[in-house]
Amino acid sequence: MAAPALLSAPPPPPPMEEDVLTPHVAASRNPPPPERGFLRGRPPIRVTSEFDSEHQLFSHRISCRVLNGLAKLRLRLHHGAAGGAPTSEVALIARNFSAIVDTASRGAVLRGTADLAGSLHLRAAHNTKEGQGEVAVTTNLGDSPCKIELASLVPPNGLPRATLMFPNGEISVKEKKLDEGEKILSVNGIVKSHVLSGVCTALYNDNMMNIKYLYKDDELSFIPSLTLPSNSLSFGFKRQLTPSDKFSYRYHFDTNYWSAVYKQKASKHVKWKAGYGSNERLGWASVWVGDASGKTKEAPLKTKVQLMVKVPQDNIRNPTVVLRVKKRWDF
Repeated sequence: MAAPALLSAPPPPPPMEEDVLTPHVAASRNPPPPERGFLRGRPPIRVTSEFDSEHQLFSHRISCRVLNGLAKLRLRLHHGAAGGAPTSEVALIARNFSAIVDTASRGAVLRGTADLAGSLHLRAAHNTKEGQGEVAVTTNLGDSPCKIELASLVPPNGLPRATLMFPNGEISVKEKKLDEGEKILSVNGIVKSHVLSGVCTALYNDNMMNIKYLYKDDELSFIPSLTLPSNSLSFGFKRQLTPSDKFSYRYHFDTNYWSAVYKQKASKHVKWKAGYGSNERLGWASVWVGDASGKTKEAPLKTKVQLMVKVPQDNIRNPTVVLRVKKRWDF
């Protein structure tokens, strides 16, 4: 029976001097964590800069989240490459409220939304410089997917605008003042419907109607369009030649104007384009580096660059080179 006693663990050694210190003395040996300074506690800042050589314009946008991420603070600055007074804009944008201030004119545009009792939704806007605004109330029509909206200018200058919204479009009725001073009721609207494996859209505005049909599959898109009462007819055609090549063409029958564009996606980050427009009698070619169709935050390397060469048909020897750059920094 002595063997088990020999295999038992030896008694623990007596505690060291540091281990028998009182708790508050032992805790004082560990240095306190460094306090967070102003730079460490600030929200992430995003700076986006753009340059357009055609318009000789620089644009900068600085934005960051404030109020614990509930709102965004944005500063925009525009100035020309040749000098001149820059223009700036400061905006505070939240989910249900926004304020955009133009520092040059010292005017502001205020917008706000709110959900009232039941299905009522309130939307309001006000321009402090012009002294005008708009108030709109939207509600559901019973259990149907349709909605109705009543909107009025503030201060009011006529009857409110009524808009009926339904799943396939909307129709609005508003009071319109003619040049002779007479007021009439104007009807505008847009209606969409699926027809023959495509989508037909009818847009009515100021006694003019545009009817457009869109058929699209994986390789082909066909878009005829008719405008009434002018009977202006045009059609667009797009063809996916290969997974990386696309050709598009548009022709206007009333003016004989036409345009063609060829696109080639060389890689995920590089896209070539070339086209011609008979209206401007201008041919052009460009290369995109970055995601040309996506947002800046989705672009590779956070940069988008476009280099375009425009060649007028009437002056081939004097082409124009256009450079557009968009760069983003995150701090």
